[in-house]
Amino acid sequence: MKKNKRIIFATIAALSLAAPMTAVFNLDNVQTVSANHQGTKVWLQYGTLKYALRGPSGRVYPAGTKVVREVSDDAKPPISMHGRSFYLTLLIGGLPGMETLQDFGGGKIAETYVNYEDWNEIDYPADEVVLVQNTEDPTDLASRDFHPVDSNNPDVPVANTDALDAAFAEYTSHLYHWKHMSTADNKWGDTINQRYSAAKAMGVPQSTVDALTKEINDAVANYKKTGHLVSGNSNSGNSSSSSNSNSDSTTVTPAKHKFKSRFVKLRKASYQYTHKGKRVSKKKLKKGAIVKINGKTYRIKKKTFYRIGKNRYIRKVNVAKN
Repeated sequence: MKKNKRIIFATIAALSLAAPMTAVFNLDNVQTVSANHQGTKVWLQYGTLKYALRGPSGRVYPAGTKVVREVSDDAKPPISMHGRSFYLTLLIGGLPGMETLQDFGGGKIAETYVNYEDWNEIDYPADEVVLVQNTEDPTDLASRDFHPVDSNNPDVPVANTDALDAAFAEYTSHLYHWKHMSTADNKWGDTINQRYSAAKAMGVPQSTVDALTKEINDAVANYKKTGHLVSGNSNSGNSSSSSNSNSDSTTVTPAKHKFKSRFVKLRKASYQYTHKGKRVSKKKLKKGAIVKINGKTYRIKKKTFYRIGKNRYIRKVNVAKN
């Protein structure tokens, strides 16, 4: 699921479309999604549990229990997506992009536990539709800690990411104020968001999570001590100079004066665009998100943009002023 919008919790009563549910959903459990760039289609992949699983509540979900996962990509997703969970309970519906009607569900099940079918694309429903509803237990809905009842069946490790989340939050809380990043600092920063997301995927062992937690904490501590995230490189230049020569830079017009790469905060949710001004998808970067820009401004279709990655641009007006 794409956690790309703040939930307005008006749709909880819609679960009455299926068997009544009395549980109160925890906001930490709620998942949201947007339809594709056309705003009309969504991909679903159904499956069934290979064998019985026990949730943290103690409840057992028998073999054959139906589960589902959803993505809003324009192209058909790969049939196997190990890092993306299936859900025991999932409701979708409403108008894509509307803050009052959003998808939600819970009970994250690892792909390893599922006999899954091929993806199928459907029209995004105008009204709320319950896809699967196997539990109303709030403990299980908020969890991904499910394990085989029979220990002879393959098990998926479930890492505790609390310390990792705290370390990453500490790191991002300083980003907006950090200056004079070295080449090595920029290279490290270019990868850490992706590695953090990957460490939170299904099936990642605790050792990997702990190693990344230590790396982030060490980087923050090193910055506080030396002014750099990465030791041994005091070069105050930036790593974006070589990337500015790629093909998309010839299509847009950068400003004449020079800027250094830096991290900025979004003052409002922002779409991403290509160098031709085409919106990448309906997914928005969240308000308050920290992104790295190469420091230059670009004029695309008479509007001003910052470049945040290869062929990815955001409106300058959406960025908070330093």
